[in-house]
Amino acid sequence: MSPGRLLCVTLAGLLPVFAYGADYPARPIRLVVGFAPGGGLDMSCRYWGQKLTARTGQQVIVDNRPGAASELAVKLVIAAPADGHTLLCTSPSATILSSKPKPAFDIRSAVAPVIQMTQYSFAIYVNPALPVKSMKDLVAYARSRPGQLNYGSVGAGSTTNLAFELIKMATGIDIVHVPYKGTAQTTAAAIGGEIQVGLDAAAAVRPHFEAGRLRPIGVSTLRRSPAQPNLPAMEEAGIAGVNVVGWSGLTAPARTPGERVQALSAHFNAILKEDDVKAQFANLGYETAGGTPQDFGRLLADEVATWSKVIKAANIQFD
Repeated sequence: MSPGRLLCVTLAGLLPVFAYGADYPARPIRLVVGFAPGGGLDMSCRYWGQKLTARTGQQVIVDNRPGAASELAVKLVIAAPADGHTLLCTSPSATILSSKPKPAFDIRSAVAPVIQMTQYSFAIYVNPALPVKSMKDLVAYARSRPGQLNYGSVGAGSTTNLAFELIKMATGIDIVHVPYKGTAQTTAAAIGGEIQVGLDAAAAVRPHFEAGRLRPIGVSTLRRSPAQPNLPAMEEAGIAGVNVVGWSGLTAPARTPGERVQALSAHFNAILKEDDVKAQFANLGYETAGGTPQDFGRLLADEVATWSKVIKAANIQFD
């Protein structure tokens, strides 16, 4: 091989290092959020953006694209240049959208997972007038009264809807679904006795538990949540196959160079280890997560597999 050809080959081998290594990020990063400003995911993403700016020196711009349960935001990121400068701040809505009978995208292949940022449990609660103090009590009570109890969710096809349908499938109980537009409406209906059972992010309904307006009876996870240590888990109630975890995470467009995905993952893993970050999210009832892109990819795949079965079995009709 001639010296000139050898030089070309050598330089070509170094191109990925120069293109995707030390000069990344080379400009501001856009963090796309599929929900309106002011919500929990939006505020979390803004906080992470500030932390990433401090680490990299590059500004992180939060771009809110609400609509269609985050479908608009996911599509925008899927179509963005795969250079690591556009990221999706995502939640279980993306895996639910991918689990529909005719999905507009499959999150498992449409994006490059970067990192799971947080996780949290859902609390199952009842109206205090119901003679139920545990998940075992609820299962027994519902079995003796098929179709006579109502449970509320924040909408057909929401995580809370699918989580309770999974509980129904695992236990064989028959409780009627009543959808509402949000947490405030669902909890008001439970407090007023319009529905008897509900579930939501534990932190969101904690004030109602503390005031005695609602009675918590368990969490949606297989084992107890460190953020809600007093609430028994599915395993303790003898309910197998139910482990519903709320989460938030970051993805990039598919085909984003692996070096850039790994760089982002390393930055955010370091951020999640900071004491003030842990305290910030603990106050919100969240646990910081972290891990590898592959870990997050497995979570996305597992959820799509689970929700696809639930949607089909329960004949979920999306709003």
